[in-house]
Amino acid sequence: MVNVSFLEQERSLPDGSGTSPVVQWHVFRRREDAEAFVPAIQLAAGQQLVGGYSRDSVGPLWWVGVKVEDISRWGNVGAIHKHAGRD
Repeated sequence: MVNVSFLEQERSLPDGSGTSPVVQWHVFRRREDAEAFVPAIQLAAGQQLVGGYSRDSVGPLWWVGVKVEDISRWGNVGAIHKHAGRD
């Protein structure tokens, strides 16, 4: 089983500017959905799972992302992927 304790930490969503080492993330309205998504993620060398919870004008949200060790080696920082999960 994958450790999802990072979902207990309050953290803002990455801003998608390319300055953060978080290169892909998904947003969910229910923690259970975020937890269910985690086992589907396959990490390469130099990558790790990150995420947390936050809030917006609609309500609480949880996010799960992939952080890379070296953003400069990622390549095109414009190729950062972000997705909202289904409610």
